[in-house]
Amino acid sequence: MSSSNATKNTPAGTSEPALSSINAPSGSLSTVDSQSSPKPHNPTILSTSASDTQDLFNRVQTVLSTYLTSSPLYKILLSTLSLSSAAHGHVTLELVVLPVHVNSKAVLHGSLSATLVDLVGGLAIASTGSKTGLSTDMHISFAGSASEGDTLRIEGFAERVGATLAFTRVRIGKEVREGEQMLVATGSHTKYVR
Repeated sequence: MSSSNATKNTPAGTSEPALSSINAPSGSLSTVDSQSSPKPHNPTILSTSASDTQDLFNRVQTVLSTYLTSSPLYKILLSTLSLSSAAHGHVTLELVVLPVHVNSKAVLHGSLSATLVDLVGGLAIASTGSKTGLSTDMHISFAGSASEGDTLRIEGFAERVGATLAFTRVRIGKEVREGEQMLVATGSHTKYVR
């Protein structure tokens, strides 16, 4: 696993933490808050062949497409959401921030962050099997802001998927420069999967 630290690129007077980039075992790019002490959980990759990886990506893409076409809320809010990568227990998506995503202060609305934690947590669970679950608990910490035109990178991790409950972690960052991310929000989400 190789790593490279992203430098902080914050305007004077702000304290948004910089994110580092690491190559996950699947070869996908992960973003990690460089100020947090624990190492990120690297989910176990059950299959490594190119066809298995493509099958998993296609399965998660199918779940995402179903969400986006069957939910009126998702149709309105998530038209620019796209799946970038999928591995067992880990998904990465991108979203371009539109005017519908910002609040009266012209920054990313907290409800969109909550929607992303919910949906991306479900996709992380789906990457481990066919379930997505029903929400039982969600916690979000807001660490920075994003504005119209910013590109968000959203990573979801299935920390544990049991017989009845699944525990997920979601990290939302914004691209500040090519390969450099700034933390916007983190979330933990528990889902009932039985």
